[in-house]
Amino acid sequence: MPPSDRAFEARQTALAAAVAFHGPVRLLPGVDRATTVAAAELAARRTAATFAAWLLGTTRIHLIRGLVVDEATGVPSGTQPNQEGTDMTQLNTGQQVTFTADTEDASGYDTTEQVEWSTNEPTIAVLHVSEDTRSCRVVSGAPGSAVLKASIPSLGLEVTEAIDVVPAGTATIKLVAGPVEDETSETPGEGTNV
Repeated sequence: MPPSDRAFEARQTALAAAVAFHGPVRLLPGVDRATTVAAAELAARRTAATFAAWLLGTTRIHLIRGLVVDEATGVPSGTQPNQEGTDMTQLNTGQQVTFTADTEDASGYDTTEQVEWSTNEPTIAVLHVSEDTRSCRVVSGAPGSAVLKASIPSLGLEVTEAIDVVPAGTATIKLVAGPVEDETSETPGEGTNV
């Protein structure tokens, strides 16, 4: 069954179970009917969301990047690249990094689905998947760029990470733009000696 059909069916089942769980709406004398019905509907929707999360299992996957380490010694590299918030990891040849797949249900609870790992360039990013499939060690291969993918195909979930491998000893330069200055702000003749 496609993930969208599975999700629709699970939501229908969860809503029916939530309505049965809460039972019929009981109106009390002197209490506004619309307010009581709205409160009952909100309670049933919240319960249905919890039930659906339990029925559907994993709804999110993301990668947690470990430290970049020397391939031969396993010692962390002297300078860890500041790549927070990016979907890119840079390795020098002779380095490796481990990624852990973090999977959660709709309520944010951890799940334990099997994860499939792949790369579009196996000679650049050499993969070593753990036995439980929850983590993958990426060893630098030939210099170049590759894409690491972690997925749960049965649920239609995937996440990617760009892997750039550069030869050891290669310096990288990061350009940072300064403030924009107007070239026409100087009046002619200022600051020049004639």
